[in-house]
Amino acid sequence: MMTHEQRIRLGVFLSLATVIFIAVAGFFIVPKLRDPGDVYTVNFRDTSVQGLLVSSPVKYRGVEIGRVIRIKVNSRDLDSVLVDVKIRPGIVMKKDMTAVLAYVGLTGQKYVEISGGTLASENLMPHGEIPMGRGLGEKAEDIVTNIETTATRITELLAPENLKRFSAFLENAEKGSAALSGVLESRRASLENTLVNFEKASLEFARATEKFVPMTEDMSRLIKTIETNSQETLGNISRRFSSEELGQAIKDVRAFLDTASVSLKKVESVLLEQQSELTRTFSSLGVAVENLARFAREIADEPSALIRTRKDKKK
Repeated sequence: MMTHEQRIRLGVFLSLATVIFIAVAGFFIVPKLRDPGDVYTVNFRDTSVQGLLVSSPVKYRGVEIGRVIRIKVNSRDLDSVLVDVKIRPGIVMKKDMTAVLAYVGLTGQKYVEISGGTLASENLMPHGEIPMGRGLGEKAEDIVTNIETTATRITELLAPENLKRFSAFLENAEKGSAALSGVLESRRASLENTLVNFEKASLEFARATEKFVPMTEDMSRLIKTIETNSQETLGNISRRFSSEELGQAIKDVRAFLDTASVSLKKVESVLLEQQSELTRTFSSLGVAVENLARFAREIADEPSALIRTRKDKKK
């Protein structure tokens, strides 16, 4: 049997334990009840989350919008760590947003930095996954890789065989420059004359252009005058002759053209018939002209031949 004193002690102990339990539970539960928001997950793959703690801030372009509530290893993929973040109410998450780890000063602690997102993109539903972006570590690795690649290429470029080729190229370029300079020096007078002639030609062309402008204006006035006169002539003809008279005149012109066509055909037939005779005549005329030319050349070369020919005929 428990004594009255023992019962009192047991009651005080249970009361104190209950108060302590309620206080501890309230310490952990009340903040969560006072911290509403939507939970999202970030899958950090092949990335160390050392320095990231529960309750670390979550920022969007430097503005705190939530906090980290859970960090755990992905049981389905041991190369990734799942980080649950709670975003404050009123913050709209987009599917094209990305999350990276950033450092808090020089302490080594990290926080989750969210960036990206456009209004045209769809909203990310709660408990959705925010894609991982490229953080400072990945960018630093890319920079180191690029530096190593650049150093390797510079080393290859500075290899002895490439230096020899570069030296040979410079020597050939120097020789080519010297040869070109010599050619230009030897052709300086010709080039100067060419430039002077080109300048003169340009001036003459400019003067010709100046003269061509008035000529064009005169031609335009002439065309306008011809158009005016032709219109006046056609008007006079239309006023002076009736349509029947014009029709009769056109018929007479057509009859004249038909007659002229027949006459031309007859002349053509006569010319065709006399073509052979004309050909022989022109051939004989060509021979005579050739003989006359040869005789003229002989007289021009030796005028005394004409005198000797006359003496021979007298004898």
